[in-house]
Amino acid sequence: MTERLFLFGSGGHAKVVLDAARLQGYQVLAVFDDDPARAGTRLMDCPLPGGREALLAWCRSSGVQTGIVAIGNNPARIAMGDWLAAHGFALASVVHPAAVVTSSARIGAGTLIMPGVVVNADACIGGNVILNSGAIVEHDCTVGDGAHVAPGAVLCGGVSVGAGTLVGAGAVVLPGVRIGAGLLVKAGAVVARDMGGNA
Repeated sequence: MTERLFLFGSGGHAKVVLDAARLQGYQVLAVFDDDPARAGTRLMDCPLPGGREALLAWCRSSGVQTGIVAIGNNPARIAMGDWLAAHGFALASVVHPAAVVTSSARIGAGTLIMPGVVVNADACIGGNVILNSGAIVEHDCTVGDGAHVAPGAVLCGGVSVGAGTLVGAGAVVLPGVRIGAGLLVKAGAVVARDMGGNA
């Protein structure tokens, strides 16, 4: 039986997540968002009943207890993932069929791997992470919970990215570099030495 899910978040990023989830075989039944202006609308062809209170009521009636957080902003995505966990929900991971993920990679719950991503041998990806379109995570990398590796970014071998960090679009992090938690690597940057505190 196809797993039934809900999505939380209805911005542009959510459209990509919705498409990837369906291509993976999930049945996404509804989308939720705390923006009151979006209540009663649709994301693509999915109904958007409302925010968190609507989600709780809908899940009680539908029996669905698994969702995907489709929010690009790291702090907001992390907070929503924590809220869902506190209310007993599970987070599904999404791997787009056009991504390449080696069998030795470890992927945490709620992580989103978009089209064109490559995750190579013995990489360890935390929970509630975004590996966005065309990102490359080379062998032996570690990406902490809630981090976001933006489109076209490259983590060379043995890189460590701390929890909640954003590696900007097109950035390149050279082999073995450690990047601390909660940081921003600017788009297009080349990072050749360690950044910040504990990764």
